[in-house]
Amino acid sequence: MPPPNVFPSFKSDEAKERYIAAYDALLRDWPVPYQELNLATRLGPTYVIASGPADAPPLVLLPSFAGSATIWRLNVARLSRHYRIYAVDVIGQPGKSLTNRRLRNRHEYANWLVDLLDALDVQRASIVGCSFGGFLALNQASLTPERVDRVVLINPVGTFASQFWKLFYSARIKRPIVKLGRRLVGSKKIPSLADLGIRPPRDAKWSALMATMMSSVSKLSIITPSVLSGRELRSIRTPALLLIGDAEKLYDPVAMLTLAQKRMPTLKGGIVPDADHIAAMAQPDDVNERIIRFLQSDDDAMDVVSQ
Repeated sequence: MPPPNVFPSFKSDEAKERYIAAYDALLRDWPVPYQELNLATRLGPTYVIASGPADAPPLVLLPSFAGSATIWRLNVARLSRHYRIYAVDVIGQPGKSLTNRRLRNRHEYANWLVDLLDALDVQRASIVGCSFGGFLALNQASLTPERVDRVVLINPVGTFASQFWKLFYSARIKRPIVKLGRRLVGSKKIPSLADLGIRPPRDAKWSALMATMMSSVSKLSIITPSVLSGRELRSIRTPALLLIGDAEKLYDPVAMLTLAQKRMPTLKGGIVPDADHIAAMAQPDDVNERIIRFLQSDDDAMDVVSQ
């Protein structure tokens, strides 16, 4: 009997070794002391980079799709002064977490994160999520509110409105056309985020990891991020902050912020200047301060985070 699928899967053993080597090279430049944790969950072992004082309030960081925990490298030094940081490799995506089956729905992600909090011995935590991680953060606040203090959503996908066709075009049409064109002209240029219309990240070493990922990974396990219903959004009582980079390409930043606050009236929000889809990397100092102000603000004074 053939062995079960494992996600993420790599094109070869050599491709996996290249990816892990690029990941570990990034970790060697992690700006603060850290621990590497491999924690058991119902979906498989989950890899976490833990930083900051062990007795500080817990803060879970969830990356963009395929970004891995290393996407937060430019943020952890500032955030870990105040929090015990848990930067997570999302199960089924590129990184060091592993699962042996495909995820089916957002409820499975919520159960997985509950398992992760239990393994960390954390009863409640605040969650910061970027892109797909932003969707997961608000999903958690909706489905398991007793485990979530506050959430920060940075350029989330799905959640408030669908970007299915734009995501489909980028992943299934634009990228294959670019790859075909390169083969036809004999180009040996390494795949990059620019193929998907994303400008080069501020963190060049993370960009190199992503380029290695794009040429090494063959299969992932992921769901399409849902659009939460108006009833569900209105029922969320967890304080939430939405931050959108002004150079976001998946949707109009101001229009999305307006729509999100209309659909979820308790939501706080703001636009991050000179920042694209990965706003926390594009403008780490600005985003760090907004996160800290929001997490530390009183409920009656949370409007300051949108300034």
